[in-house]
Amino acid sequence: MSAENLTIKEEHCEAAPKSMRFSLTWILISVAIGIAIYLIPTPDGLSERGHKYLALLIPVVILWTVEALPIGVTAIGAGACIALFQIQTPANAWLPFANKSVVFVFMIIMMGVVISQTTLPQRILNGVIKVGGRNTTKLSFTLCMAATLLSMWTHDAAITIILLYSLVPLFTRMGITPGTSNNLSKHFLLVVPLGAACGGGGTFVGSGRSPAAAEMFFASTGYQIGFTEYALYCIIPSIVYGIGTWIALMLVMPPKLKELPDEAMAGRLDAMTKNEKWIGYFLALTIAMYCVSDFTKIDVSVIGAFFIVVCMSLNLVDWKKCIVEFPWNPMMVFGAGFALGIAMLDTGAGKWIAEQAFVLVDGYSWPVVSFGVGWISAIITSFMANAAATALLVPVVVPMADLAGVPTFPIALTVPLATTFVLLIIGCPPTLIAYGLGYFTQIEAFKVLLVRTIICLTLACLMQSLWWPIAGMPGNIDMMQTPAKLTPFHYELIQNP
Repeated sequence: MSAENLTIKEEHCEAAPKSMRFSLTWILISVAIGIAIYLIPTPDGLSERGHKYLALLIPVVILWTVEALPIGVTAIGAGACIALFQIQTPANAWLPFANKSVVFVFMIIMMGVVISQTTLPQRILNGVIKVGGRNTTKLSFTLCMAATLLSMWTHDAAITIILLYSLVPLFTRMGITPGTSNNLSKHFLLVVPLGAACGGGGTFVGSGRSPAAAEMFFASTGYQIGFTEYALYCIIPSIVYGIGTWIALMLVMPPKLKELPDEAMAGRLDAMTKNEKWIGYFLALTIAMYCVSDFTKIDVSVIGAFFIVVCMSLNLVDWKKCIVEFPWNPMMVFGAGFALGIAMLDTGAGKWIAEQAFVLVDGYSWPVVSFGVGWISAIITSFMANAAATALLVPVVVPMADLAGVPTFPIALTVPLATTFVLLIIGCPPTLIAYGLGYFTQIEAFKVLLVRTIICLTLACLMQSLWWPIAGMPGNIDMMQTPAKLTPFHYELIQNP
């Protein structure tokens, strides 16, 4: 056995299943904490429904974090409890599980499952290795920046799924599976989605949170942020955040293997089959349709469905195999994340949290306020989709910034960038997609996400203080006479970001 292979084997760590005692202990702890929060007198400004919501949210987050139960089981329980405790009506509690953004994530993951049945992922990875080399540090940086830059021009979830399914065969050849995952596999399966999430906030194309921020700022001030203007302010910071993300991963979870071994490399690939070529054509067309979806007005969930239906109708892949290989667990979590996010809005709990936290930075200069708003955004988006969090927060922070006497434009634009830095994997599709592959736990991801948030929000203050003035960003935008707080469009955006 080669030294490289021995190193790999030594890094393997079997994932021990959770014992019944462990699960029951954490369930009881979570329930006790929820009851204790509910028994506290309802704070001023928080509705009774909002109080019950927070009493439910904390136990759910604890159970998700420690994984006392499969996260899909906790997700279904969260939806049931939202209805049981009358936080929402049963219809409103379950409707988010079929939200079009949840359907979009379903389509994106299924696209990855389809692509994994071809040699396309290996061909993509071979191209990346040609650029980054076999040195794991250089390859990691190359993948991170590739994901960041590519996701600015198509959806971050699409880039995530393509690059992730390119990496999985490499680990398989090295004998690394979800059950024997090590620092190498965990590092690479986190660097891709986190890099893609950074790029997703760089333009209106990369994610829903960017156009959501522009629309909410227009609703609050009457000032319309255009595509080019937004890109001018956000592309450079997004690239810097990608670098900060890579630094965080190298600090918390560096790959112990210095160079990919020979057995990780694929041999010479045969010519693409006819079916693979057709899948490649349809994939390219799908990505192109994602890029122009703002102009065509075809919803991204419909575009993904087009790819799946065509591939299955033409028998380009095995449908039954796709169903078996699909990771269903994360879909339940994403649905529950939307249910919790909409409940956070409807009960007023999200606005109450933002208002309480804003007091901590009131009276400081705008970079300090921006740093505080960044943390508020990161925390709230950890429990809901980042597009929904952006739509919720921008109408809250703009009038608050105006009243505090700090520039409204920089504070508002902080939100879509800061909602990149989720603290839990449910906060954005890329991290949830990666988690669904089973190579890392939520606790492991949280350690990386926390350090990443600290580093990137610090970089955000620096970039906003230096780059935004150079780019000519205006400071205060005259507020509308009656700023919008919750428009019909706002509610629709939360429902369908």
